[in-house]
Amino acid sequence: MMTYACRTAQDGYAAGKAFLVGTSGKEPYRPGDAATEVKRLDEAVSELERKMLAQKEQAAAEETALLDAQILILKEDDFLGAIRSMIPEKQTGAPDAIRHIVEKLCEQLQNSDSEYIRERCDDLRGLGNGLITLIEGTRYDPPAGGVILVGTELSPSDITLIGKEHILGILTEKGSATSHVSVLAGSLDVPYLYGLEKITDKVRKKDALILDGTKGEVIVNPTEEMLKEAGIRQEELRRAKAEAEDAGAAGTTKTVICANIASAEEADGPALKAADGIGLFRSEFLYLNRKEAPSEEEQFAAYRHVVEAMNGRETVIRTMDIGSDKQADWMELPGEPNPAMGLRGIRVSLKYREHFRTQLRALLRAAVYGKLRILIPMVASVWEVEETRKEIREAAEELKLRNEKYEIPELGVMIETPAAVMIASELAERADFFSIGTNDLTQYALAVDRESNGPDAHFDPEHEAVLRMIAQTTQAAHEKNIPVAICGEMAGNTHVLERLLRIGVDELSVSPAKLGSLRLAVAETEAKTEKEKSGIH
Repeated sequence: MMTYACRTAQDGYAAGKAFLVGTSGKEPYRPGDAATEVKRLDEAVSELERKMLAQKEQAAAEETALLDAQILILKEDDFLGAIRSMIPEKQTGAPDAIRHIVEKLCEQLQNSDSEYIRERCDDLRGLGNGLITLIEGTRYDPPAGGVILVGTELSPSDITLIGKEHILGILTEKGSATSHVSVLAGSLDVPYLYGLEKITDKVRKKDALILDGTKGEVIVNPTEEMLKEAGIRQEELRRAKAEAEDAGAAGTTKTVICANIASAEEADGPALKAADGIGLFRSEFLYLNRKEAPSEEEQFAAYRHVVEAMNGRETVIRTMDIGSDKQADWMELPGEPNPAMGLRGIRVSLKYREHFRTQLRALLRAAVYGKLRILIPMVASVWEVEETRKEIREAAEELKLRNEKYEIPELGVMIETPAAVMIASELAERADFFSIGTNDLTQYALAVDRESNGPDAHFDPEHEAVLRMIAQTTQAAHEKNIPVAICGEMAGNTHVLERLLRIGVDELSVSPAKLGSLRLAVAETEAKTEKEKSGIH
């Protein structure tokens, strides 16, 4: 038995057999002639695309966006076309052609100043490994009962090939809390730990593993007694989750509990019954992985669908948060040495006002059908809020001239820069509510790139500086009688839940998978606080 410390990307607890990804097949690969190799390549591409499309049918919007991006790369001429051409030109097998083209493209991508572009290298390698796996005949046949997925580095295509229904947890050597794999682990509600060096030397095929996201550790080949206790704990967690989902109906806690979503379809999910509303609808996913901007009618239909699905509950829609790691290719934003510090969020909207006005018209029209509120991201100055209100008034005038029905919704400000924290009082005079984006606030407060693997140990959302910023923001908001929500990853972090509630945060917004368990944790914390106030021990 060995215990290793790891970093936690997604909290949780799991026990199961290790399933290693990226190990070679039992038999050496024997390539055929060029026509045979091209046929094998095309069959593998078709099979991988089929699996991705099947996964999309049951996926949340963020997962769908990642799969769409993978499918797009899979069909690109620079990728697939180059592999197909290399096979007859170099008289090489399909797996070697895939490896060569992937590394050639990655070499080009790694020279980019954009973290988003460099991350595409991980996607390329993941797709390449997935195709090679299918071509060489290596099977992803997990044992009954599910597995802990283990690899040096993984990609969404690895999860697609094994089937997400078989995954109990994920353990990697390389990774980050904001990687694509982390996003998928969050949507699957499974623990994801990373940072275990020389992982293939420490974990072997079918080793028994226990992942503990709370402690940030993995136990390799635990004792029988430990496995028995792990089984009991897993059953208790499953039962608690089921009870939380049953008891997590909207309105059962003083603290408002809302959901973060990224597509209109997610508002129809059964998990949303436990939500007091939508605390964050990431509208930028309407803008990504397409060749042109979404029309006003397309946006209006999406926003109206969400508002009506909420049936009187609040719906907070964030205006397009384009830039940094979320690039809309059709927009052709200028290249920047550090996109996270450049043109993004409300800065993009106020630079490309025609697109912003289109979105605002759609939002104002959808507000007729329910309790819609607008949220603007990446605010650092008072004038950005004032300009946004000006654009809202202009959008309303345009709708009035068109004889369209509209309502002017409440306007909220995302607090995710230290500048916004320091001028929170002034912002509160011009906003109807605050929503704290703790992911970016942590990044900018601690001077640590949330997308970087290097200084990851320093990216600490529980840092005292971040918590004090939340407290300062909340105090400034309450002095102006406006509510404060947290919509970043910290909202679902039970380690700091009591601190957040004592600070006075009014609302927490998390992924739909975490709604039930968060509601239960909040109810317990609120009850504890009430007992302390009344002197009951």
